[in-house]
Amino acid sequence: MNVLDQFRYSKDDPSQLNISLKKDPYEKSNNNNGNNLNHLLSTSVKVSKEIFPNIHSAIENVFNRLKIKNNLNFFITANHLQIQATCSAMPMGDSAEIILTSKLVELLNEEELESIIAHEVAHFYYQHALYPQPSSTKNRLEYLNLLNFSRAAEISADRIGFIGCGNLETSLRAMLKITSGLSEKHLKFNFSNYLDQLRELKETKGDPNLMYSTHPNFLNRMQALIWFSMSNEYNEHFNTGKKGTFDLKNVDDKIYESIKKVIGDEVEYSNREVVSRALMWGSIDIFLSDKKFSKKEQEIFKKNFGDKSTESIVSLIKISNPKSIQEKIRKTLEEASKLLKKDKEKIVNELSKLIKVVDGDKKIAENTIIKIKTSLKL
Repeated sequence: MNVLDQFRYSKDDPSQLNISLKKDPYEKSNNNNGNNLNHLLSTSVKVSKEIFPNIHSAIENVFNRLKIKNNLNFFITANHLQIQATCSAMPMGDSAEIILTSKLVELLNEEELESIIAHEVAHFYYQHALYPQPSSTKNRLEYLNLLNFSRAAEISADRIGFIGCGNLETSLRAMLKITSGLSEKHLKFNFSNYLDQLRELKETKGDPNLMYSTHPNFLNRMQALIWFSMSNEYNEHFNTGKKGTFDLKNVDDKIYESIKKVIGDEVEYSNREVVSRALMWGSIDIFLSDKKFSKKEQEIFKKNFGDKSTESIVSLIKISNPKSIQEKIRKTLEEASKLLKKDKEKIVNELSKLIKVVDGDKKIAENTIIKIKTSLKL
């Protein structure tokens, strides 16, 4: 297992999304599209040892540290306004082009540039270009969850940026320079002061607007890297001679909670609400699979969802036709189909427990569970 697979941020888990990734990011594809490469060849300067010896050396250093092969194309594009690097990976294509702006190259030294190059290489290796774009959905729940995934992808790439340049301070310096747009002439790199700013931000209840950002706040990202460098796994793997402070799982949980303190917990709250509704209406679907809602089943429902919800459901069943009840169930499960895989599995696992206690035919109840799984796109 290479370092990219070993140290991926656990919240950046594509198995939670309904997407297909290549088993190997270098795997050949029939969908190769050379238009992007042709455009860059005509508008930007391709990095070579002869034209950009220092940048070429930085690229080689990164791939040597990451111990993966390099079949990517690197370009420098004239842009004196934006400090930017992008990985222009064609989904399901054969390669990727990493583009560095002239402003970025001018601002960073060679070691700092290595951090940014490794960060972009990570986006290619992890196939982040294949993640659904938040802007591609009109469903608010899915939109918020995809933004969470986008932020998690940046934490993964930041770690590889750090490993790829081989120095924590260098990685943090690159972040600060890119965020501020200033060189070391104007900056003092006392990182504890920046973490004081993060504490102040959390104390003021954060910035809820960041919930709509594809990237975590730069303060969260700096803190996440520092915590990662303190993990047992990192120090053990790289033989730093230091004893780690946290297990990597604890680090990942701390990062998640830290980001949540800045952006708020609306995403988590929304997910819990949808899971709760799906459990309630999924239970009704199972209990009504024999077209009856027995007293025993009502008591079980009451235990799980309370007196008020039970009274409302019983009244609704009495005054509504079966089609309208089924339509409500359908809409609720359609909403829940936008959840992450772990939440959908939780719904199915909880509902499956009801098969043992239904009054009706258990085979019919089992078929209802299968129908629910299909509705949830599991």
